Amino acid sequence: MKKTTILSIDGGGIRGILPGVVIAYIEQQLQKREGEDVRLSDYFDLIAGTSTGGILSCLYLTPNEEGRPKFTASEAVSLYLENGSSIFNRPWYRKISNPAALFKAKYDVEALEKIVLSYLGDARLSQCVKPCLITAYDFFQRRSIFFNKKDTLKGEIFDYYLRDIARSTSAAPTYFKPSRIYSVFNAPLSLIDGGVFANNPAMCAYAEARTSDFSRLLDRSDKPAFPGVDDMLVISIGTGSKGEPYHFNKAKKWGVAGWLPPLIDILMSGNSETVDYQLKQLFATSKNEERGGYYRLAPSVGEACTKLDDASHKNMKLLEEAGRSFVAENREILNEIVDLLILNK
Repeated sequence: MKKTTILSIDGGGIRGILPGVVIAYIEQQLQKREGEDVRLSDYFDLIAGTSTGGILSCLYLTPNEEGRPKFTASEAVSLYLENGSSIFNRPWYRKISNPAALFKAKYDVEALEKIVLSYLGDARLSQCVKPCLITAYDFFQRRSIFFNKKDTLKGEIFDYYLRDIARSTSAAPTYFKPSRIYSVFNAPLSLIDGGVFANNPAMCAYAEARTSDFSRLLDRSDKPAFPGVDDMLVISIGTGSKGEPYHFNKAKKWGVAGWLPPLIDILMSGNSETVDYQLKQLFATSKNEERGGYYRLAPSVGEACTKLDDASHKNMKLLEEAGRSFVAENREILNEIVDLLILNK
């Protein structure tokens, strides 16, 4: 029996370049070993993502006309490198009329919507090449939303366009206005970024896998039904951090406005670290680590700015370089992951 393979990608705005570069390396190594036509999604049974990680997940899972993955992992990261400055473009007159994004979202969303449409077109959740889990939050019904290909088997009320899912999972409060989308059945959802509750969706992905019969979903008798820690290989990838400290003498003087930026950063990093701790503890109970286990890849941003919206050419280049540095410094463990993915394909 082969193990269930899971890829999980954190949220983090333009810092999605970091996991994008790491994942592109993994796919390139798979292609060197298995043939240039293979794609990342051929080796993962479930792909999960939040915010920028949700966008990457949509790109890895979108089918072409033949039903194969439409984009390589390198083409997926190019969405950021080629379009990041357009997505996070704030005209000078917006800076004057809305200096602190107090009265409307910091950025217009039209550029993001146009870009995800150009990449994802009319592809639907039900057409994803593999099972998935992409997060968003319904602020009207006050509930977490998990866009899941498995649910589309129940009917069109659960089926959505991937372009709308990508738009919704990345609707970060204060940065972009909320998203209003409709299923194929025309059921509405009012959504914001899934990072408000699951910036690291790896635990959500683990829970989803525990309730999934992959032998049936993938039509493969060699994949487990309802796998546990002994039956999984989980690769969780972060979007970079520096761990910059906040000093007490400054923090004690902060009010609402002073706490808002660091609080967002603390909540995002704290969530990711908590999920990492939980999964490490769970997988520590595994009695069978052969061909499986849990890997947390947490690249540093290096010299790049940690801001979610610093999409200047210089900063995107620094993020790309930081991703390549992580690959160079962790080649052994990344190649170990490649070996495991091939064993469990």
